[in-house]
Amino acid sequence: LRGMGFSEIWVVQEPGPGARQPRIRLVDEEYHDLLISGAQGVLALPAAAGKPLRVNDQPYRGVVEILVTPGRDLQAVNILGLEEYLRGVVPREMGPTVYPELEALKAQAVAARTYLEANRGQFSEDGFDICDSARCQVYGGMAAEHPLTDFAVEQTAGLVATWEGRPINALYTSTCGGHTEDVGNVFREMQGAYLKGAL
Repeated sequence: LRGMGFSEIWVVQEPGPGARQPRIRLVDEEYHDLLISGAQGVLALPAAAGKPLRVNDQPYRGVVEILVTPGRDLQAVNILGLEEYLRGVVPREMGPTVYPELEALKAQAVAARTYLEANRGQFSEDGFDICDSARCQVYGGMAAEHPLTDFAVEQTAGLVATWEGRPINALYTSTCGGHTEDVGNVFREMQGAYLKGAL
């Protein structure tokens, strides 16, 4: 909000337990205000075309929506296209300076794209599709981007791994010990003819 020009921000009222839906009040320097529902959120747009938004001093593509969580905290959600999102995921999941092999990075791009397609909407009750941590896929926004992984994403644009016409749940880990494993040996609840171990 400070990045949008609201330099003086303060909590006016904190509702107690069981109180009504929280609301967000935006006040400018001249004390003009706007009161909105916490469920509605605030959409922050870039000040100029091609200029990123910043959250906690980190740059992000697209737009950012500020929501109030069920726990009454403010939460920033980055809204952007799939291919732009992958530019911030692939280098965080498979560092291009440690693993500079293009074909491996392309495989990671396909796995990350497939994972998102299979798990999109997993956090819809919280107001977003997928989380940005190792619980889902690590996402670092523009600060994570690298020319080599950008190229891997570009070269595989739109490609997903499917089984019986649907995206697979492309689970992967950053520390595999040099080989893959049958998915049922790692995630007991998952069975299937795909994701078989290979050396």
